[in-house]
Amino acid sequence: MRIMNSIFRYETLLLIRNKFLAVPFILNILCWGYVILSYEFQSVHYNERAAVFYDSYQWVLLLNLLFLGLFAVYMAGKDRENNFEHLVITYKVKNVEWILGKWLITQSFGLCITLITLIIQGIWFSSGSITFGEWLKNIIYLFIQMEGAFALLISLGFLFGILIRNMIAYVFIPVILAGVFYLHFEIQGYSYINPKLKLLTLYDSMFSNSPFNSIWGINAVFEGAIIHQVIVFLLGIVIVLVTLILYNPARSKRRDKKKIVVILMVISIPAVLLSGFRYIQYYVALEQYIQAGEYYLEDDAENSFYDSRQDQIKYDFSMERTNLNIQFPSENQIDVISSLMIKYNGDKPVQDVYLTLHHDLKVKECYSESGVTCSREKDALVVHFNNMIEPNEEIHLMLNYSGNMKQYHNDAFVQHSFIEANRIYLPKEAGWYPLIGKRHLAKSREHNNRYAQFELRNGRIVEDHPTEFIVEITNKEDRIPIALTIPRVESGLYKGTSKYGLSLIGGNFEKVMVDHTRVVGHPEVLEGARETVRKYQKGWKIAEEWLEVPMTPNVIYILDPVHSSLTENTPSQEFIVWDVNDLDQNDSIIPYKIVVDLTKGEAILGEYDDLFLLQKAMEWSLLNDMENETGFNKFKDWIVSHTGLEQTNLIDILNRYNEKGVKEFKQVVKFLFTQYSQLEEEKDFNMSAELQRYEGEKSK
Repeated sequence: MRIMNSIFRYETLLLIRNKFLAVPFILNILCWGYVILSYEFQSVHYNERAAVFYDSYQWVLLLNLLFLGLFAVYMAGKDRENNFEHLVITYKVKNVEWILGKWLITQSFGLCITLITLIIQGIWFSSGSITFGEWLKNIIYLFIQMEGAFALLISLGFLFGILIRNMIAYVFIPVILAGVFYLHFEIQGYSYINPKLKLLTLYDSMFSNSPFNSIWGINAVFEGAIIHQVIVFLLGIVIVLVTLILYNPARSKRRDKKKIVVILMVISIPAVLLSGFRYIQYYVALEQYIQAGEYYLEDDAENSFYDSRQDQIKYDFSMERTNLNIQFPSENQIDVISSLMIKYNGDKPVQDVYLTLHHDLKVKECYSESGVTCSREKDALVVHFNNMIEPNEEIHLMLNYSGNMKQYHNDAFVQHSFIEANRIYLPKEAGWYPLIGKRHLAKSREHNNRYAQFELRNGRIVEDHPTEFIVEITNKEDRIPIALTIPRVESGLYKGTSKYGLSLIGGNFEKVMVDHTRVVGHPEVLEGARETVRKYQKGWKIAEEWLEVPMTPNVIYILDPVHSSLTENTPSQEFIVWDVNDLDQNDSIIPYKIVVDLTKGEAILGEYDDLFLLQKAMEWSLLNDMENETGFNKFKDWIVSHTGLEQTNLIDILNRYNEKGVKEFKQVVKFLFTQYSQLEEEKDFNMSAELQRYEGEKSK
């Protein structure tokens, strides 16, 4: 031990004298300085500090790994190259002392880089809206991510530096990092590569895009990262022990070799056990995701997968009132007592009512005074009444159900719904409460270029009628803030009428009112969200006065990009989910977004050409009303330039109205939109026929 300390001090002194080794520290400080100053100098923030930090951290970490890996190879072979090693082996210096002394100083160099990063992270995060518990969790997460990766790569560098006695040893480091880079950024939840390979990275990367998920922070990845990096650190120890065995074996005493072998075996056991546990942990999640894809696979999905409008089916029943008493007995478990008032809007007596409830939720009790029997058809719950249900009759139904709400998307890298101590997400698409009708909660189609052999999307779950909701949550609000798409009356009690339905979140968020819109999001983005909502409100008010339809939403959630994208197939005027990309955008995009919301989704050119043209006509009108510079005076020039469409007869007709004046153009577009919005099937919209009808009505 005394000799090892001497070696450590000697190598430390040499490092201090080497001015070039200050470069990594300077680069780290400069990189983080640029990231932080770029963020702090913004007058309005559209993203969280942690989101910005982790986006940059993934690149800075790779840069540090490259430097430390090359430095480890250098440390392992430098004394051999200058022949100092031949002098050392003539002294009473054991192999263990010689190698471990240099290995520890290299690890210490990596630790200094980690500490600088931790200090920067800790100071920056402390100025944001984060609790001490979350702050500490982020510090621990970053420390174990960096130190685990450094430990393993430095050990590999020593192994290569000792086994390979030429410059080829240095080549292995960028090759390894190239593999890590490829696995990390290629496997994001929709890759053709086996996603289990991501378990082989030097740091935990079992997530899609970023480990930080807005109001839920890093809670989704924290526990898995701890396990992963403990395994990585133990593997680093195993590799350095193997290096000790292979280094000049003739100089090692048999007793020393036996000690190393014993230690190697002792460390290998927990490494193997933890590796198995981590593999099974992800394997179970991936299997659940694959089972979900197979469960929702449909024969006709090839034609309807990318057009969620085809999911929507008219139903003769409406949910008039839904009362829910919710308990969360344990992690990811939900227990609900529901009271439903259902109205029959058909014209012929029937006996069966279809409801939709996720198939993992088991119905424990199904009761009505009229007498019912309940059965399952996948996600559908068939309620058979003993007596016929007459037109306009209202029926009362009680359902008591419970089950596991953990659901996955994107090769199980994204948790679609979850219930945990410090975070909750129950989107409407998870089917966690009874929906009227037989709905598509999700749909999948075969896809040969993906590992899972399918792609999965959420269904389009749009209601025809509003529902009066009363929701009581009995055992969760004392731990974390909870929000629903209906207003909160008091602690644990929510009441309101909504045509959208219910989406429940719990996490680190705050709420602000912008006029009559409630905005829910991470505290650090609310000011940016407030500014963006005000910009949209100008367009919403113009659209409401022009088209005489409601546009201003009641509630807006600000979530991370992945979870926000999973809600896109269920458009709603009352409820919107945004992410940072929706907040930080050019003003000229706002009219386009408003039009997409008005028409319940973006029209696909080639399938809905008439609707696409209507959307562009509405966008052109809003662009001018909101005083956005288009660079064109004529509608036809603008649309041809922006879409690449060839000039058609319909474009010429609309352009003639535009040349007659703003009022004339807005009148015809309003007429077309009104006719379109009255159609049951959006594909039935025929602009040519509607323009002829408009001309006929105008000439009367």
